[in-house]
Amino acid sequence: GLGKTTLAKAIYHDERVKNHLGLKAWYCVSEPYDAFRITKGLLQEIGSTDLKVDDNLNQLQVKLKESLKGKKFLFVLDDVWNDNYNEWDDLRNLFVRGDVGSKIIVTTRKESVALMMGNEQISMDHLSIEASWCLFKRHAFENMDPMGHLELEEVGKQIATKCKGLPLALK
Repeated sequence: GLGKTTLAKAIYHDERVKNHLGLKAWYCVSEPYDAFRITKGLLQEIGSTDLKVDDNLNQLQVKLKESLKGKKFLFVLDDVWNDNYNEWDDLRNLFVRGDVGSKIIVTTRKESVALMMGNEQISMDHLSIEASWCLFKRHAFENMDPMGHLELEEVGKQIATKCKGLPLALK
């Protein structure tokens, strides 16, 4: 609820990203980790329709490697929980054929996953009390003037505090 997926979506849909990268794929990994499902899902996302080999992980992985060869891509792997280094290293090796400038964004709640992925990390924290109130107020008073409802301000601030700085809860 901190906005990890929202941030990744903003990047994924940004016009500059669309103009810079040839291939884009978004895949929600979640649990349980399944290399076959992830590989097949990424292939489908980049428009690979020839999945005759769709029951063989190795053949799917070869196909994904070939599909990425020499191309710039952006992959978003959303909601990753698996922190088994060997399994992720096997998956990461599929992406090495891509062109320089290719990017992979991983969203996760687990610090161990972020550390395992290496490279740059963006850690997201809870909102301050003031920012929480501003976000809550914007959504709670969607089409109304908050100044016209001062009697609701105190209870609104209490609700915002109970959301503990989580943007999703505040919305």
